[in-house]
Amino acid sequence: MHRDQPHDGVELPTLEAGVTLLEIDAELGAEPLCALVLDQLLSSGDHAFWVDAGGNVQTSTLATLAPHPQYLERISVARGFTAYQHASLLDRLPRVVSNAALEHTDPALVVVPAMDLLYREDDIPREQAQELLVQRLATLAGIARERDLPVIVTRARDDELSAPIEAAAGETLTCQATPFGPRFTSDDTESDAETLVYHTGDGWLQTTLAFWREILQHRARAVDAPVDTAGESPTASSTSTTSPVTPEGW
Repeated sequence: MHRDQPHDGVELPTLEAGVTLLEIDAELGAEPLCALVLDQLLSSGDHAFWVDAGGNVQTSTLATLAPHPQYLERISVARGFTAYQHASLLDRLPRVVSNAALEHTDPALVVVPAMDLLYREDDIPREQAQELLVQRLATLAGIARERDLPVIVTRARDDELSAPIEAAAGETLTCQATPFGPRFTSDDTESDAETLVYHTGDGWLQTTLAFWREILQHRARAVDAPVDTAGESPTASSTSTTSPVTPEGW
């Protein structure tokens, strides 16, 4: 993990190629993950491939945080609602990423939040769930290695089922809530490790969507990327269906 400092007092980690496990304090929600994904799109590559577990992360969060609506067009979100659907989407992912590269769409990263969530359901035997999960971790590691891409994953629970996720990760990045703001730390001993996302000058800490959106706007301006200054957050629809959601090309 390296640090980016796009604006005075504003820092976010840069994701390296390979599998990274992101552990987030529950009170911070999904916003740190969404912020890292959008920041990666600002700094490198063209497109993110997101494989979601049910409605675990709502696309409305991404829409609210994005510095400009055009960034949402660069995130393909596929969504499974059972372990089998989720595994099938991950099976197709190497082809999807390869096709994107052939079409001159530069892949920036792969995102798999709550990777273990659906493999805990009662409709799949535990042993089979473990096997499916381990095999798909190997798929993600292969994508990271062959395409030199960051792959960022989170897990729903820290236990025996999710242990292979931590084992497969080359780095574990932790986002903790502190009195001074969210703090990212890495278990990589060669990393410059600790990154504190900023505290406001008047002594009040912002931990809302507006806080992360402000950081990303600063980041966008620093790299001369477009910023929506209309003052309205874009919206995105969510889904409640149990059928898998597969973007065009999956």
